[in-house]
Amino acid sequence: MKRKLLLSVLFFAFAFTVKAQDIIETSGEAINEMESAKSNVLTANFDFIVTDTGVNSKEHEYGSGFFKQKYIVISAKKVGGLGGTKDPLTGEPHFQIYCATIKKTGDLDRPLGYSRILNTNDNEGTITFSPDQKTVYYTRSILGDKKNYQLYRAKDAVGNGQWLNEEKIHFSSDDYSVENPYLSEDGKILYFSSDMPGGQGGYDLYSVNVNKDNTIDNPINIGGKVNTPNDERTPFIDEQGKYLYFASNGHNTMGGLDVFRARNVKGEFVRPLNLGATINSPEDDYAFMLANENRGYVTSAKAGGMGGSDVYKLRLKYNKQSLKGIVRDELTNAIIVNAEIQIIDIDGNVIPVKTNKSGEFSAYVDPYELYTIKTKKEGYNDNVIELPTNSATERVFKVEVNLEQTAPEIVEVDGRSMIKIENIYFAFDKSIIKLSSKVSLDKIVRVLEENPIMKIEVNAHTDIRGSAPYNLALSKRRAASTMKYLISKGIKSERLISEGFGESQTIINCLSKNCSDEEHEINRRIEFVIVN
Repeated sequence: MKRKLLLSVLFFAFAFTVKAQDIIETSGEAINEMESAKSNVLTANFDFIVTDTGVNSKEHEYGSGFFKQKYIVISAKKVGGLGGTKDPLTGEPHFQIYCATIKKTGDLDRPLGYSRILNTNDNEGTITFSPDQKTVYYTRSILGDKKNYQLYRAKDAVGNGQWLNEEKIHFSSDDYSVENPYLSEDGKILYFSSDMPGGQGGYDLYSVNVNKDNTIDNPINIGGKVNTPNDERTPFIDEQGKYLYFASNGHNTMGGLDVFRARNVKGEFVRPLNLGATINSPEDDYAFMLANENRGYVTSAKAGGMGGSDVYKLRLKYNKQSLKGIVRDELTNAIIVNAEIQIIDIDGNVIPVKTNKSGEFSAYVDPYELYTIKTKKEGYNDNVIELPTNSATERVFKVEVNLEQTAPEIVEVDGRSMIKIENIYFAFDKSIIKLSSKVSLDKIVRVLEENPIMKIEVNAHTDIRGSAPYNLALSKRRAASTMKYLISKGIKSERLISEGFGESQTIINCLSKNCSDEEHEINRRIEFVIVN
């Protein structure tokens, strides 16, 4: 995959186009705009450290994409490149494509002109490459019109930097601009920004399929969950395809363009969220991309830069949120230990956990996700609930799961009628009933209460570990302890008989093989046999 080609360096890159005249001047209302943006920022979860890359000048620089471990920068300056010409209409320098060396620190060094073929006397926009880096998609302004860009494709089949067979992509037009191309990690979907007719307004984000035969379908607007009547630009999709990062001045911002993140839910990008004040400013911030989980680049026109827009490296500290829950018996409110829980996100990823001795469980979760929590426990009906983590400021989401007891069954085993419930557990090597098993014994109490003439035998069995005389005595104590509990719940003693059988009636023969702990557990059991 194209990003993995660059793992020998610290960062990877992204592709986008922003024009100098599109830089938004921030008014004195910037502070008010920042306040209004607080309702949808992820500040509580994202803490960015943003620093200069060392490649910026007094002109505008924009990050673009990578090719052969070189970072592509679009700039109006002339540094060892082919630029230096000026737009005859505006008098501003033309934007050209430069290659910068990536240092281990993520800083950039020695920007040189990228390609004599792709650099022309017009304004060059941003570029993006196929996974094998033999196909390039790039943008260039229409001759004499610095505002409108068109999208092109070229190939380098040999790999010597000779980009040939240049073709204009069929949906480019003199009547509107196509910018900010970014090709997905698998090379199958091209994303871009355009003010073509039929959008939400301003610049919208679009996607288009790139087929195996290299044909390109018609573009599809990403939709109104992301696009607004204003501008959306610089799309980037993370490696897993889970999030779309983009710039917008149409959602609540801190001023100008801000960096947002939208979630991919079944192929639709939804819930755009501002990444917060540690990366966004009152000026334009855009062209965000993560090279890995916590490193990347961003472009910003914020105060304190070299001039115009500058390229910055970023480091991200991601503050995870916690889900904490407790599982209880719905009828008795008793805690339930060792309940099996699956926390499932909308992509089907599963976090398996179990309740501890306090009936509690916990896991890390992401904000603004919808989780399904499935809970299972022997003796209870399965429980499924949904939990939306619909906040970026809450550090802990709490949930209580209440399980409904299954009704005990009357079953026939070897010609005997038994009341079937989950196993009864005791403290190790003792006859003390564990708290969690008292809930199960309460089911026996209810059966006896509902059947006032029923009599039962309480038969206790052990596994083969330990001596036979010791196991026999232990089983008798456990049977007596179980009977004592039933009497404490109001069942008359004359309806109960207790007996211990030690290791004499194992279900699994562990004398002839080495049994697992699970098999020994099957042999350790309490049976409730109906005698009348």
